[in-house]
Amino acid sequence: MRVPKFIFTVIALLVCTSAAWANSINFIEIRSEKDWDAAFEKASEEKKLVFIDVYTDWCTYCHKLDKEVYTSESVITYFNDNFINLKFDAESEFGYQLARSFGVDGYPTLLFVTTGREIFERIGGFVPAEALLAYGEQTLSNYTLLPALEEKYENLLITKDERLELISLLERVDPERAQVVAKKHIDELLSDDYQSVETLWLVSRFENQLSGAPYQYISSHKDSIISWHGEEEYKDYLKAVYNDNLQLSIKYGDEHLLQQLVVQILPEFLAPYEIAEAAYITKKLYYGQRREYDKYTFEVNTYLNNHVTDDGKEQFLFETALEIIDGLEGDTMHKFAAELLVQAVSINDKSFAATSLLGYTNGLLGNYKPAVEQLERAKTLASDDEEREMASGLLEAVNQMKAN
Repeated sequence: MRVPKFIFTVIALLVCTSAAWANSINFIEIRSEKDWDAAFEKASEEKKLVFIDVYTDWCTYCHKLDKEVYTSESVITYFNDNFINLKFDAESEFGYQLARSFGVDGYPTLLFVTTGREIFERIGGFVPAEALLAYGEQTLSNYTLLPALEEKYENLLITKDERLELISLLERVDPERAQVVAKKHIDELLSDDYQSVETLWLVSRFENQLSGAPYQYISSHKDSIISWHGEEEYKDYLKAVYNDNLQLSIKYGDEHLLQQLVVQILPEFLAPYEIAEAAYITKKLYYGQRREYDKYTFEVNTYLNNHVTDDGKEQFLFETALEIIDGLEGDTMHKFAAELLVQAVSINDKSFAATSLLGYTNGLLGNYKPAVEQLERAKTLASDDEEREMASGLLEAVNQMKAN
């Protein structure tokens, strides 16, 4: 019997397809929750980490990974043997939600994920085959090491260096557990331990309270810390102390802590000429987030009167008003923003930026007649079509406010 010609075509296509798959990582394409759940069931059964390629169709480097990296024989062998390999399009209906849940904001993003669906390692952007293989090997080594270190820790057989390694690994999969182990480690620190830069890094992540033993030791042994680790490491530690304690002061409304940061911490890592501005920004951030608007306006006016030069006032007034409109709520602050913009316009009545923002701010306050007048004037001050379009858009927004 003569075989129809189209059969040969189909067979050829199948052979080509098989060859293509044979020369690439065996990815499972995820298109639905059913696919997703099945992939993790498979990972649990085989006790493997999950490797995920988050891509988009338009991403050039995503295609470069497909052509140049996933076709490397060493990568294919290692990843097929050791991981459950998944792909999903971040712009597909299901993939969009997954990408958001994993905090993906660029492509390609490569993830190593535990069977509990926690990110163990993240790679942002393209990496060549050798680098991906190294990432895979190191990630698997760390993942395999974690239970062994946990067992040593529970049996009180772990060394200090191993405990540091355990804390680092736990941070990726169980931050609360990492905090517990780190607290115990920090409680047992001796003076000599601070000669290790890893100790400095550890306390900067887990124990930054000004009343805590690590800060008390480091701040009272500044010269020694700098001699061991360098001035930049010391400053980086203090920046971490500043950031963590500022968050604490805002959370608990602790103005005493706020004052300590301004007087005690900022001068330790900033040049003298930077301190006034940093103190102002610190206080403004605190009072703004705490919604203590009287104190916020006091700080703005004090800094304006004492530290801003005449040449810089217009820009300062505009930027502060824009910050208020963009980040703070309520008529009280919008009125303050309008007052700042009135001052800016009085300095330069031909400022498109200040005039247009003043018009919009008046619209927010329900002062529609001056809002429209100011935005119409902003159109005449516009220097190009983009600015005219911006003024028209703000005017349209004000008219919608008025209509509602």
